[in-house]
Formats: sequence, C-alpha cells, structure tokens
Amino acid sequence: MKRRPEVLASAPTLLFCAGAVKAGTSWFTDYLRRHPECHLRSVKELHYFDLLEAGSFGGRIRKLGREIAAHEAELVQAAPQSHGWRQRQLADKRQLQAVLSAEGDQTGEYLEYLTAGAGGKRLVADMTPEYGLLPVAALRRLGGLLPDVRFVLILRDPVTRLWSHIRMLVRRMALPEAAFGAACEAKLAEVCAGGAEDVTRRSDYRGIYQRLAEAVPEARRKVVFYEQMISEAGIREMTGFLGLTYAPPDLARRVHEGVAVAISDAQAARAAAWLTGQYAFVAETFGTPPEWQAGAGGLRGVA
Repeated sequence: MKRRPEVLASAPTLLFCAGAVKAGTSWFTDYLRRHPECHLRSVKELHYFDLLEAGSFGGRIRKLGREIAAHEAELVQAAPQSHGWRQRQLADKRQLQAVLSAEGDQTGEYLEYLTAGAGGKRLVADMTPEYGLLPVAALRRLGGLLPDVRFVLILRDPVTRLWSHIRMLVRRMALPEAAFGAACEAKLAEVCAGGAEDVTRRSDYRGIYQRLAEAVPEARRKVVFYEQMISEAGIREMTGFLGLTYAPPDLARRVHEGVAVAISDAQAARAAAWLTGQYAFVAETFGTPPEWQAGAGGLRGVA
C-alpha cells in the first residue's frame, strides 16, 4: 500500500463504521456531515475495503455509472437551488469511480479521495457498515491506515433492525404496494428457516463484535446502542470518543426511513426466537439496554 506524504501530513482522525446495517448509521453520518469539524464526502458508503477483500470492483463501478448518469439527467431538470448538492454528488461519484477503476491495490488513492478538501477539519469518515463483516486481518489493516483511526459499532434492537433490513430488501424489489407486506413475510420466513445468508451475517452482532475486538485496541473502538445514540447524551458521548466539540443534533430529523409496514406480534416472536443468541450475547457482554424488549421486538419504528 502506498502512503503518500501529503495524505499523512497533519492527518485527521479517520472513522470507520463497522455496522450494523439499518442501525442508524445514515442518521449518524448526516450528523457528522453537518458538524463543523468533520469532512465527509457526499458518498456515505465507499465499500472500498469489502470490494478489495472480495477482489472485484466491477459491480460497484457499474452501479456508480448508473448513478452518475442519473445525476447528470437530474441536473438538466432540477431547480437551480438544488444544483450545488447534486453537482457535489456527481463529482464525488466520478472521482470514486476513477479510484475503483484503477488496477490493483489503490489504497493510497482511496485515502487521497477520503481526505481531499478536508483542510484543517479534525475528522474524515467512511461509513460503510459492511466493514464489520471483514476478517480480522483486514480490520487490522484499516486500523493502521492513518495515525489515529477509530471504529464505531452501532447496535440496534435485533428484531427491529432485522425488520428494517427486510423492508429495505423488499423495497428494492419494486413491488406493488399491495404486495409489500406479503413479500416481507416471505423474506422473514426465509431468514428464520436458515436462508438469506447475507441477512444472517448482518444480524450476527456476536461475530462482528468479536472480530472488531480482536483487531482493534479497546481505546480505538466504541460500541453504542442506536436507541441511546439518538439523544443529546448519546451524541455527547460519541463526540467525546471522536475528539470532536459537541454540536447539538437535530433529533427530529429522519434519514432513509423505511416503508411503514409494522411488524406483527407473531412475526416479532418468530424473529426474536431466531435472534435469541444475539440478545443473549448483548446481555452477557454489555447488559441489555432498557430500551430493548427482548422477545417482543423492542422499539418497532419504521426507520
């Protein structure tokens, strides 16, 4: 890996999100993006290291190409007052596509992309929850990229997180609204029957935490609960860990809310039974957050 001097000189703190999917990472990213001491690119999830681990960037490059074309089309018709953000997204995605399209390990270029324009800001971040699925060796490598690298793992009530994840997957199927609930039920049944390996891996709090704990020194990692993070006290704790000045969060703001299909009591009970081991792990390791209601699905929001 190339480490260019201009990247390391006066390097900011580098934050990685290590999961979990659908556990408030978009809300926290939005908070950091608005924080005056942070510099985040407009692309939330860069996916560089999970794709590097897999040895293939092709699918991500093609997806970025489709998104770039969509942004170009939007700019033609969008109101002038919205051009600034759209143009920033377009430029950021073109630059990211160029990094991913280069041959071989481009970690030096990735770091340049991440820190470009940071100036004197104190923190940059790559908020890709899938990094929590990386093996220990890869996580250790991430921890050595800059002098100060921090990791955050956000855990949400397992049933609530699972239901949000299922609704996200079903939404991508572009089904008629009338078919949405049945499709969610079918996906839940598949998961509880041992299918949908991708969902199972993202539900495995024990595995994610154990890899992170093995790879990253305790002082450089933090586990927080979604239900406690979205509060003034939670953000004070997070900014303290990251070495940032506290800035008040917009607690009413919602980011990437899911389709509002409530989980039934029967569905919550089946999901909780499937997730018994995860509830037990959290209780043994951290103590069960009072906001969780193991066996009943906890907070049944629509985010």
